[in-house]
Amino acid sequence: MLHRYSQLPPMDKAQSEEAGSPSARAVLVDLRERISSQTLLPGARITEEEVAKAYNITRAKAREVLATLEDRNLIERIPNRGAVVAFVDMEATYKLYEVREALDGLTVRLATQNTKPEDWKDMQESLGEPFERSLREGDIDGHIATIERFRGRLRQAADNDTLTDLSERVYERTRVTIRRVALLPGRAEMGITQYRAVLAAIVKGDADEAEQKIRELNRSAREYMLRYKNFVL
Repeated sequence: MLHRYSQLPPMDKAQSEEAGSPSARAVLVDLRERISSQTLLPGARITEEEVAKAYNITRAKAREVLATLEDRNLIERIPNRGAVVAFVDMEATYKLYEVREALDGLTVRLATQNTKPEDWKDMQESLGEPFERSLREGDIDGHIATIERFRGRLRQAADNDTLTDLSERVYERTRVTIRRVALLPGRAEMGITQYRAVLAAIVKGDADEAEQKIRELNRSAREYMLRYKNFVL
């Protein structure tokens, strides 16, 4: 079923340059969120006209947004249909996870080198008891939000714009499977231990160990994905 933009709620005014006229960047961020979370499902048609009308922007801005989404492989052009939300198959997803392992390894290494132990006190608290409690209480959204916040801090600490751009491209195309992998039997419990191990190595200032731990985390996620591939995709 195609999702029409008239069904989407309006953006928060805080995202706009001025009331009723968001920037191209704000529209891009909003659409990336909807696509990566599957609010807009694969195969959903997206047109310039609909984007312009839904967000109250010019056709030129809408064209710019769609071009960026296409560049990030979040939409694709199909003859006689126009732009649609891209599909991601198991083979492509597995390859993306391989790339993510390498990118995460470098991100964690740089983050370790660029920070001091006290910079991570808040994340030590977040990855402590609240991290377990969110899982125990079935708050998967809250649990994943903590992971995303940690990963965001890592990218920020790495302080490398090119690396951040590449990491975000991979993340946007794997976000749905990241959530589904987290729901697989035993995976989230294992992830708690692994994320804590990554942070512990960072706090120690051991970049080699931190990179090793994040790579182990990514490899185990890939193994789970293959084991339960019929559920993941």
